[in-house]
Amino acid sequence: MGRKKVELKRIEKKSYREVTFSKRRNGLFKKAQDLSILCDAQVAILITSGAGKLYTSATPNRYTSLHVFGFCLRSSYEQSQ
Repeated sequence: MGRKKVELKRIEKKSYREVTFSKRRNGLFKKAQDLSILCDAQVAILITSGAGKLYTSATPNRYTSLHVFGFCLRSSYEQSQ
């Protein structure tokens, strides 16, 4: 049996929202690392919190993944011009 779908809605209480953000952020980073290991993929994640703090994760390393990310952004921008 699978799980029921949970209705997603904004968490009103700030402290609960921050805890949930932290847990989900860490879970997302772990999934990204798993994907990188299992599929030999380069993965980069950039997340900003509600307070505006930036969190990053990249595999196999930040420099390589963010370099590829920057290259893709430039290519996309150049194609749109």
